[in-house]
Amino acid sequence: MLALISKVAALYVQDIDDPQVLSAVNDIQSLTTGLSANIWQKIVLVDTLGEREHAQS
Repeated sequence: MLALISKVAALYVQDIDDPQVLSAVNDIQSLTTGLSANIWQKIVLVDTLGEREHAQS
């Protein structure tokens, strides 16, 4: 979903030369990239903790 939001923003600004709009799209892309990285970090953390609990059982 985050990738889709980023791509839609990029498509929206494709034919627009307004610096404020370009800046907003860059902010959206940075935000979605950061959120995606945080989500994957949490997935890996939960997976690692689950493996540790399973190994201790």
